[in-house]
Amino acid sequence: MSEILESETVGDLSITIRRPASRLGELSGRVREILGKDLPEEIAAFYALGDGLHYKATRKGEVVGYEASICGLEEAFAGFRPHKQFKTRRAYEREQEDGEIFSLPFCEELWSDAFEVESKRDLDRLNALMRSKVLISVPGESAWLAIDFFDPEGGPYRIALTEDGQDFFPLELTFDELVTHFRRFGVAHWYFAFASKKAEKAMNIDFAETVTTGLEGYVGAWPDEVANLVRRAKHLSKK
Repeated sequence: MSEILESETVGDLSITIRRPASRLGELSGRVREILGKDLPEEIAAFYALGDGLHYKATRKGEVVGYEASICGLEEAFAGFRPHKQFKTRRAYEREQEDGEIFSLPFCEELWSDAFEVESKRDLDRLNALMRSKVLISVPGESAWLAIDFFDPEGGPYRIALTEDGQDFFPLELTFDELVTHFRRFGVAHWYFAFASKKAEKAMNIDFAETVTTGLEGYVGAWPDEVANLVRRAKHLSKK
């Protein structure tokens, strides 16, 4: 299958979606080697259609927001380098001292080699960051939308916003929902509507204001969808 190019015009907004040819058949075995299992069904279905997805929105020839991509499999899995998990703080510190940690996937991206482990909660967060795979890199920010295929709550996966190599904020969002919103809004901060009140307090920003500002350029094209996301973020802020 060759690359697929899709174009859609909604009001005065033009959306271009580019999907490189699928590599799922070629790479599914390597995914299994890393995860010890196959991709969840909805994620496999997405990658069966193409190896990721590139988004671009324009209005009167000018780019709206940022171009962005849902990563292809090889990029999402950091070239299929195996991740590592630490059972104790000392095991992590020993790896730091030996310098082995610098070669692990997504060092200085999803997680920082300067991550400080002071508690079991810190170690759990570090392990979540280290085993996660990248879905979307947010342009201009030290932030990523990532996926953890080993949800401690027993789900097939969990999607999270990660920031500054330290923070891991789970989102109440399925993969299919992420793709739907990304195809409309790219990385226009809509995903804050799916974060928790705890995340809002930790980041010390108003999620409702952030979502409203991020989606201003899309109100004319998708007024109901934008209103729903803003309403969700405002409800979060009132909890």
